[in-house]
Amino acid sequence: MNDKEVIKEYRLNGGSDAYLLSIGGANILVFEIDNLQYRFSADKRISEMITPEILVQIANSIDI
Repeated sequence: MNDKEVIKEYRLNGGSDAYLLSIGGANILVFEIDNLQYRFSADKRISEMITPEILVQIANSIDI
């Protein structure tokens, strides 16, 4: 059984695409900047506190 799926796609400020995945008990935001892959995750039990939009804000704060 495949328990992961792409929930939503976001465009980051720098032009990169970010993908929100649902994998098991976590929401994971995956994206690449300058050939480095980043993964931010938040347990679904706290998804009201750490929303996907907060994960995107964190991703947009990366300044390389």
